[in-house]
Amino acid sequence: MGKAFVKNFYDLLPAAPARHLNAHAWAFALPATTGTDSYNFFSICEIKFGGAAIPDVHKDADHCYFFLSGKGYSIIEGKRYEYKVGDLMWIPGNKEHEMYPIGVQTLKFLVTLSGKDFKQTEPFVRNVFDVECFADPVNSGVTCFPMATPKSGTSTTIDFQLVEILPGSKIAETSVADADQNTYIMSGKGHAIVDGEALPLGPEDSVFIPRGSKYSFVNSSNMTLRLAQTFGPARASLR
Repeated sequence: MGKAFVKNFYDLLPAAPARHLNAHAWAFALPATTGTDSYNFFSICEIKFGGAAIPDVHKDADHCYFFLSGKGYSIIEGKRYEYKVGDLMWIPGNKEHEMYPIGVQTLKFLVTLSGKDFKQTEPFVRNVFDVECFADPVNSGVTCFPMATPKSGTSTTIDFQLVEILPGSKIAETSVADADQNTYIMSGKGHAIVDGEALPLGPEDSVFIPRGSKYSFVNSSNMTLRLAQTFGPARASLR
Protein backbone atom coordinates (compact mmCIF):
# COMPACT_ATOMS: atom_id res chain seq x y z
CA MET A 1 0.00 0.00 0.00
CA GLY A 2 1.21 3.50 -0.80
CA LYS A 3 1.52 6.48 1.55
CA ALA A 4 -0.54 9.67 1.56
CA PHE A 5 1.08 12.81 0.16
CA VAL A 6 0.21 16.36 -0.92
CA LYS A 7 1.40 18.14 -4.06
CA ASN A 8 0.65 21.68 -5.20
CA PHE A 9 0.09 22.57 -8.84
CA TYR A 10 2.72 25.34 -8.73
CA ASP A 11 5.41 22.97 -7.40
CA LEU A 12 5.06 20.55 -10.31
CA LEU A 13 7.11 20.56 -13.51
CA PRO A 14 5.09 20.85 -16.73
CA ALA A 15 5.32 18.22 -19.45
CA ALA A 16 4.28 18.39 -23.09
CA PRO A 17 1.80 15.54 -23.60
CA ALA A 18 2.18 13.44 -26.72
CA ARG A 19 -0.18 14.36 -29.56
CA HIS A 20 -1.01 17.73 -27.96
CA LEU A 21 -0.29 21.14 -29.49
CA ASN A 22 0.35 24.28 -27.37
CA ALA A 23 -0.56 22.26 -24.26
CA HIS A 24 1.02 21.21 -20.98
CA ALA A 25 0.21 18.71 -18.22
CA TRP A 26 1.18 18.59 -14.54
CA ALA A 27 1.02 15.15 -12.91
CA PHE A 28 -0.22 14.99 -9.32
CA ALA A 29 -0.11 11.20 -9.10
CA LEU A 30 1.54 8.41 -11.10
CA PRO A 31 1.99 4.71 -10.30
CA ALA A 32 5.63 5.43 -9.49
CA THR A 33 4.64 8.00 -6.83
CA THR A 34 1.54 6.33 -5.37
CA GLY A 35 2.82 2.77 -5.04
CA THR A 36 -0.37 1.48 -6.65
CA ASP A 37 -1.52 0.48 -10.14
CA SER A 38 -5.11 1.71 -9.65
CA TYR A 39 -4.45 4.85 -11.72
CA ASN A 40 -2.38 5.50 -14.78
CA PHE A 41 -2.34 9.13 -13.61
CA PHE A 42 -4.18 12.07 -12.07
CA SER A 43 -3.17 15.45 -13.44
CA ILE A 44 -4.08 18.93 -14.60
CA CYS A 45 -3.88 19.74 -18.30
CA GLU A 46 -4.02 23.10 -20.08
CA ILE A 47 -4.63 23.68 -23.77
CA LYS A 48 -4.04 27.29 -24.79
CA PHE A 49 -5.58 29.35 -27.60
CA GLY A 50 -4.64 27.78 -30.91
CA GLY A 51 -3.77 24.47 -29.28
CA ALA A 52 -5.38 21.06 -29.54
CA ALA A 53 -5.25 17.44 -28.56
CA ILE A 54 -5.08 15.80 -31.96
CA PRO A 55 -6.90 12.52 -32.68
CA ASP A 56 -5.73 9.67 -30.49
CA VAL A 57 -6.92 6.38 -28.99
CA HIS A 58 -5.89 5.15 -25.54
CA LYS A 59 -6.55 1.45 -25.70
CA ASP A 60 -8.56 0.07 -22.76
CA ALA A 61 -8.10 3.23 -20.66
CA ASP A 62 -11.04 5.32 -19.48
CA HIS A 63 -10.69 9.11 -19.27
CA CYS A 64 -12.52 11.33 -16.78
CA TYR A 65 -12.09 15.09 -17.34
CA PHE A 66 -13.42 17.89 -15.12
CA PHE A 67 -13.21 21.43 -16.52
CA LEU A 68 -11.87 24.24 -14.33
CA SER A 69 -11.67 27.10 -16.85
CA GLY A 70 -12.45 27.90 -20.47
CA LYS A 71 -14.74 26.26 -22.99
CA GLY A 72 -14.05 23.67 -25.63
CA TYR A 73 -15.24 20.74 -27.68
CA SER A 74 -14.21 17.21 -28.54
CA ILE A 75 -14.86 14.97 -31.50
CA ILE A 76 -15.32 11.40 -30.24
CA GLU A 77 -15.89 8.75 -32.87
CA GLY A 78 -17.18 11.48 -35.21
CA LYS A 79 -19.64 13.06 -32.72
CA ARG A 80 -19.13 16.58 -31.30
CA TYR A 81 -19.30 17.18 -27.53
CA GLU A 82 -19.04 20.72 -26.09
CA TYR A 83 -18.10 21.57 -22.50
CA LYS A 84 -17.50 24.47 -20.11
CA VAL A 85 -16.52 25.14 -16.51
CA GLY A 86 -18.29 22.73 -14.16
CA ASP A 87 -18.71 20.02 -16.80
CA LEU A 88 -17.36 16.50 -16.58
CA MET A 89 -16.58 14.58 -19.77
CA TRP A 90 -16.29 10.80 -19.81
CA ILE A 91 -14.32 9.23 -22.66
CA PRO A 92 -14.25 5.43 -22.63
CA GLY A 93 -11.20 3.51 -23.74
CA ASN A 94 -10.96 2.45 -27.36
CA LYS A 95 -12.70 5.67 -28.51
CA GLU A 96 -10.85 7.99 -30.90
CA HIS A 97 -11.01 11.52 -29.50
CA GLU A 98 -9.63 15.03 -30.00
CA MET A 99 -9.97 18.32 -28.08
CA TYR A 100 -10.04 22.02 -29.01
CA PRO A 101 -10.55 25.23 -26.99
CA ILE A 102 -13.39 27.57 -27.94
CA GLY A 103 -12.37 31.23 -27.74
CA VAL A 104 -9.12 32.66 -26.39
CA GLN A 105 -9.32 31.50 -22.76
CA THR A 106 -7.07 28.61 -21.74
CA LEU A 107 -8.91 25.30 -21.38
CA LYS A 108 -7.87 23.89 -17.98
CA PHE A 109 -9.09 20.56 -16.66
CA LEU A 110 -8.43 17.71 -14.25
CA VAL A 111 -7.64 14.35 -15.84
CA THR A 112 -8.02 10.87 -14.41
CA LEU A 113 -6.90 8.03 -16.65
CA SER A 114 -7.28 4.42 -15.63
CA GLY A 115 -7.42 1.09 -17.37
CA LYS A 116 -8.05 -1.08 -14.32
CA ASP A 117 -11.34 -3.06 -14.52
CA PHE A 118 -12.02 -1.54 -17.93
CA LYS A 119 -15.50 -2.10 -19.39
CA GLN A 120 -16.71 -0.48 -22.60
CA THR A 121 -19.21 2.35 -22.06
CA GLU A 122 -20.37 5.44 -23.98
CA PRO A 123 -19.07 9.05 -23.87
CA PHE A 124 -21.05 11.79 -22.10
CA VAL A 125 -20.79 15.36 -20.82
CA ARG A 126 -22.51 16.24 -17.53
CA ASN A 127 -22.62 19.50 -15.55
CA VAL A 128 -22.49 19.80 -11.79
CA PHE A 129 -25.93 21.48 -11.85
CA ASP A 130 -27.37 18.47 -13.69
CA VAL A 131 -26.60 15.95 -10.95
CA GLU A 132 -28.64 15.29 -7.82
CA CYS A 133 -26.59 16.39 -4.83
CA PHE A 134 -27.13 14.96 -1.37
CA ALA A 135 -26.26 15.89 2.19
CA ASP A 136 -23.76 13.47 3.72
CA PRO A 137 -25.86 11.30 6.08
CA VAL A 138 -22.99 10.94 8.54
CA ASN A 139 -21.20 14.29 8.42
CA SER A 140 -23.24 17.48 8.92
CA GLY A 141 -22.31 20.47 6.77
CA VAL A 142 -21.04 18.22 3.96
CA THR A 143 -22.71 18.04 0.52
CA CYS A 144 -21.74 15.63 -2.26
CA PHE A 145 -22.24 15.97 -6.02
CA PRO A 146 -21.75 12.55 -7.73
CA MET A 147 -20.61 13.39 -11.25
CA ALA A 148 -19.61 9.94 -12.53
CA THR A 149 -20.33 6.57 -10.96
CA PRO A 150 -20.85 3.08 -12.37
CA LYS A 151 -24.57 3.59 -11.76
CA SER A 152 -24.62 6.75 -13.90
CA GLY A 153 -23.06 5.42 -17.08
CA THR A 154 -19.37 4.87 -16.35
CA SER A 155 -17.44 1.66 -15.91
CA THR A 156 -15.88 0.38 -12.69
CA THR A 157 -12.54 2.10 -13.34
CA ILE A 158 -13.21 5.56 -11.85
CA ASP A 159 -15.82 7.46 -9.93
CA PHE A 160 -15.72 11.22 -9.53
CA GLN A 161 -17.51 13.58 -7.17
CA LEU A 162 -17.46 17.18 -5.97
CA VAL A 163 -17.73 17.84 -2.23
CA GLU A 164 -18.50 21.02 -0.29
CA ILE A 165 -17.57 21.24 3.39
CA LEU A 166 -18.98 24.25 5.26
CA PRO A 167 -16.83 26.25 7.72
CA GLY A 168 -16.43 24.36 11.00
CA SER A 169 -17.50 21.06 9.41
CA LYS A 170 -15.53 17.94 8.52
CA ILE A 171 -15.59 14.45 7.10
CA ALA A 172 -15.05 12.41 10.24
CA GLU A 173 -11.85 10.44 10.75
CA THR A 174 -13.86 7.25 11.08
CA SER A 175 -13.91 7.14 7.25
CA VAL A 176 -11.79 4.42 5.68
CA ALA A 177 -10.79 4.72 2.02
CA ASP A 178 -12.39 1.84 0.11
CA ALA A 179 -10.42 2.81 -3.03
CA ASP A 180 -7.31 4.82 -3.80
CA GLN A 181 -8.38 8.45 -4.02
CA ASN A 182 -7.01 11.74 -5.28
CA THR A 183 -8.58 14.98 -4.02
CA TYR A 184 -7.97 18.38 -5.64
CA ILE A 185 -8.68 21.52 -3.60
CA MET A 186 -10.74 23.87 -5.75
CA SER A 187 -11.18 26.59 -3.09
CA GLY A 188 -10.93 27.12 0.64
CA LYS A 189 -8.41 25.88 3.19
CA GLY A 190 -8.28 23.03 5.64
CA HIS A 191 -6.39 19.87 6.30
CA ALA A 192 -6.60 16.14 5.82
CA ILE A 193 -5.75 13.69 8.58
CA VAL A 194 -4.57 10.38 7.11
CA ASP A 195 -3.70 7.55 9.50
CA GLY A 196 -3.08 10.16 12.20
CA GLU A 197 -0.89 12.48 10.09
CA ALA A 198 -2.15 16.05 9.51
CA LEU A 199 -1.68 17.35 5.96
CA PRO A 200 -2.42 21.09 5.42
CA LEU A 201 -4.43 21.82 2.27
CA GLY A 202 -5.09 24.95 0.21
CA PRO A 203 -6.17 25.91 -3.30
CA GLU A 204 -4.55 23.88 -6.11
CA ASP A 205 -3.25 21.24 -3.69
CA SER A 206 -3.91 17.59 -4.44
CA VAL A 207 -3.78 14.89 -1.77
CA PHE A 208 -3.40 11.18 -2.51
CA ILE A 209 -4.98 8.79 0.02
CA PRO A 210 -4.31 5.07 -0.47
CA ARG A 211 -6.96 2.41 -0.12
CA GLY A 212 -7.40 1.18 3.44
CA SER A 213 -6.28 4.43 5.11
CA LYS A 214 -8.33 6.06 7.85
CA TYR A 215 -8.85 9.69 6.86
CA SER A 216 -10.64 12.96 7.57
CA PHE A 217 -11.09 16.31 5.79
CA VAL A 218 -11.49 19.34 8.04
CA ASN A 219 -12.51 22.86 7.00
CA SER A 220 -10.43 25.17 9.19
CA SER A 221 -11.31 28.40 7.33
CA ASN A 222 -14.29 30.76 7.11
CA MET A 223 -14.89 29.75 3.48
CA THR A 224 -16.55 26.68 2.02
CA LEU A 225 -13.94 24.01 1.30
CA ARG A 226 -14.60 22.69 -2.21
CA LEU A 227 -13.05 19.38 -3.28
CA ALA A 228 -12.90 17.43 -6.54
CA GLN A 229 -12.41 13.77 -5.70
CA THR A 230 -11.63 10.87 -7.97
CA PHE A 231 -11.56 7.23 -6.86
CA GLY A 232 -10.18 4.22 -8.65
CA PRO A 233 -11.21 1.55 -9.02
CA ALA A 234 -14.72 2.81 -8.42
CA ARG A 235 -15.85 2.29 -4.84
CA ALA A 236 -17.80 -0.89 -4.14
CA SER A 237 -20.66 1.11 -2.63
CA LEU A 238 -21.28 2.84 -5.95
CA ARG A 239 -21.21 -0.19 -8.25
